[in-house]
Amino acid sequence: MKYLAYLAAVAAIMFGSVSCEKVSGKDVDEEVPEEESPAETEQNDGKLHLSSKSSELVELGNTFAFNFLDNVNASTEGSFVISPLSMQFLLGMILNGAQGDTADEICKVLGYGAGEIDAVNEFSLSMLKQLPSLDEATKLTIANAVVVNKRYPMKDSYKTAVGKFYEAEVSNMDFEDGEGTSNKINQWCSDHTNGLIPRVLSADNVKQDMFAFLMNALYFKSPWCYKFKAEDTAPETFTGANGEDVTVQMMKMNKELPSYYNNEVFSSLCLPYGNGTFLMNLFLPEKGKDLQDVINSLSGTDIRSLRYSRARVDLWLPRFETSSNIEMKSLLSAMGMPTAFSDNANLHGMSDVEGSLKMDFIKQIANITVDEEGSEAAAVSIGGFLLTSIPPSVTFHANRPFLYLITERSTGAVLFAGKYSGD
Repeated sequence: MKYLAYLAAVAAIMFGSVSCEKVSGKDVDEEVPEEESPAETEQNDGKLHLSSKSSELVELGNTFAFNFLDNVNASTEGSFVISPLSMQFLLGMILNGAQGDTADEICKVLGYGAGEIDAVNEFSLSMLKQLPSLDEATKLTIANAVVVNKRYPMKDSYKTAVGKFYEAEVSNMDFEDGEGTSNKINQWCSDHTNGLIPRVLSADNVKQDMFAFLMNALYFKSPWCYKFKAEDTAPETFTGANGEDVTVQMMKMNKELPSYYNNEVFSSLCLPYGNGTFLMNLFLPEKGKDLQDVINSLSGTDIRSLRYSRARVDLWLPRFETSSNIEMKSLLSAMGMPTAFSDNANLHGMSDVEGSLKMDFIKQIANITVDEEGSEAAAVSIGGFLLTSIPPSVTFHANRPFLYLITERSTGAVLFAGKYSGD
């Protein structure tokens, strides 16, 4: 069967936060043929060890992943790549500063119940600590940061929470120096994505009435467990969603693979990386179906319940690179958290600064490259917070003659009055 798709960069890897059966040298029921590479026979636990509550949040997080995917797909033309996990980390940090309806809405969008902040923090810390060490062949890094306008105070309790559960770097910067601040933020993003995401902000994004920027960076690079041969890659026709044909470089493999599944809506194949802990999950619509049908079919489905089995597959997969820069404000508002972006936002868990805080924007920048050797992908999710009503910045230099009164506050009674003329 030829996999000549319009590939859902539904392709999960880490970025879709869904998985098939782990492949670590053996199928569920069969021995792997002798021709398999050494990486496939390497023994590694390759499992997350989570509390029962955190395990529940993983399943709820997968529901968020497909809701997120559904909304992005509905509003985006052409290819895109997103990271639900990166967005979950960012929203988790925001949740620690949110209260009341604002917090409840964020929990709802994430798929969690109201008041689940402690459980979300525990889950986030477990993922942060364990994911990067599951496969020695895979380089996976997760980083979080908070950059605060040095003019305004951030609550110590908030800094403690994001430091403890998200290992977030918290720093104060001069937002009057928009160029310098944006350069430092961009450098942080580049450093934590191996240079794949070198720029997320311009100097114009750093306004003096901004309170802070919150960021998550996620980086993934891993070799295929079953590598494609470069000499087999050839130009082939790819039919887009609009029915137009284009020529792409198609990687090819004809091999017995452990994880194939199909139904009336889609065919699916799992391609493992490294020791099999991470996988690219491919979903190809059946004839007469489209990617929206696939997303609808998968929404609310536990991917682990799909009965994948071994099959000899004539596989064609495009060699591709995709970059996305998606503004998420309207999308997340439509998903159920509009209050965070309004003047009614309650973010008092973040700061007691005089005036009101609200989210100014959220966006995600992501990039993925898929070739014969494996995949490299990165994402940065960033949110900017705005002070909606702040005391005006004024100058009062008493460097010329002035009057003064000493009064009693409640009555206004004048105890003393005078003029100072510099003599």
